[in-house]
Amino acid sequence: MKKIATTFLIVLGFCTAVLAQTLPNDSIKPYVDFLNSKTFLSPKEYVLKSFEDKDIVVLCERVHAEIKQYEMIVDILKDERFTGNIYTEVGVFNAGNEINEFLLEENLSDGEIKEHLLKILRNLDMFSLWPNYNFYYLLENIYLINQQRGLTEKIKLIPLDVVFSWDSIKCDEQYNMFYEMLEPQNNLPPVIDRNAIMAKHFIRKYYMEKYYNPNKQKALVIMNTYHAYTRIPSYLPLPTEPNLYSTAEYIYKTYPNSTKGILINGISNLWELVANGKWDAAFRFTGNKNIGFDMKNTPFGKTQFDMYNFGGTAYETVNFEYIFDGMVFYEPIENFEEVVGIPGIFDDKEFVKEFYRRIAIGEKITIEEAMSSEEINEYIKDWNVKEVYEIDELDSFNDQINK
Repeated sequence: MKKIATTFLIVLGFCTAVLAQTLPNDSIKPYVDFLNSKTFLSPKEYVLKSFEDKDIVVLCERVHAEIKQYEMIVDILKDERFTGNIYTEVGVFNAGNEINEFLLEENLSDGEIKEHLLKILRNLDMFSLWPNYNFYYLLENIYLINQQRGLTEKIKLIPLDVVFSWDSIKCDEQYNMFYEMLEPQNNLPPVIDRNAIMAKHFIRKYYMEKYYNPNKQKALVIMNTYHAYTRIPSYLPLPTEPNLYSTAEYIYKTYPNSTKGILINGISNLWELVANGKWDAAFRFTGNKNIGFDMKNTPFGKTQFDMYNFGGTAYETVNFEYIFDGMVFYEPIENFEEVVGIPGIFDDKEFVKEFYRRIAIGEKITIEEAMSSEEINEYIKDWNVKEVYEIDELDSFNDQINK
């Protein structure tokens, strides 16, 4: 009898362990049940389906350097059903002419393609260099896609950030005054409102592109985190203040019936998992399938918003479905890759000198000090090749998800 009882307890313990692995924790059960409730579209098909109903889709990018999300974006652009242009936060507005002269070129050799891309990347941004490889990857792939399209069907990429040229910056006082106006300290409002400027750049260029080419009714806009928040809740210190917008909300308010905001799964700017890791846990529990879906009336949409809060806005009073219309899950965090470095970007000795000048201006040091800096020379060495990195703190994120 004692032997039978012992055997029963062993079997019961084994069954309990197995059951624990096949049933979700109560905290993620609503998400798991939703993910198991039906068959979903792939991220690519979901975005393309969204374009059937809306002309403008704003994608909320995860961390800037992550490349898997750009593999998804390129897959969307390759499809003949995508007939629009792409608009990006990355890149100063005045870089657009050079970018699109390149993208509309025909029959360039591999060497000529690389030469064009390196020239564009050296003057892309207000920083000394934008070293994230995924923008190079995006431009290169759009060029290759365009080789298979007629002139009126070719894709343009229009950067939306503030107008800036390193050629016009002659001293550190000039540069730092510009940067202070862009991102002032002590919680003061910016003199240069990037969100407003990027939105106005989009609205004007989008209108003109449609005017000159009726084929370009569709626009894919890529913004990072709060620039891509489609609707912003009230500002708590001044709840009636009328002008606290993100770039996406400016666009949404201009085209309220034509704009859709979609969140790409990822890590918030606070370097935390959304919903304390419950979303990631639910996707992991159900097999990490790459899917897209509308937020409204789903457990994901009903989750209290907990991503980056800028400026005292009352995010704790709203759910994700208030901020975003949809979501795509594309690859779990263990598959994310941050790719930094542009192969050959510093092979040009004249640009190396210019880079030292830019760094010296930004850091308020002499060019000689910049040239002798071990840290700065390490950047030149590291950013001249493409390096792939896992997401920082992946082990702690996995622990949080598995909990």
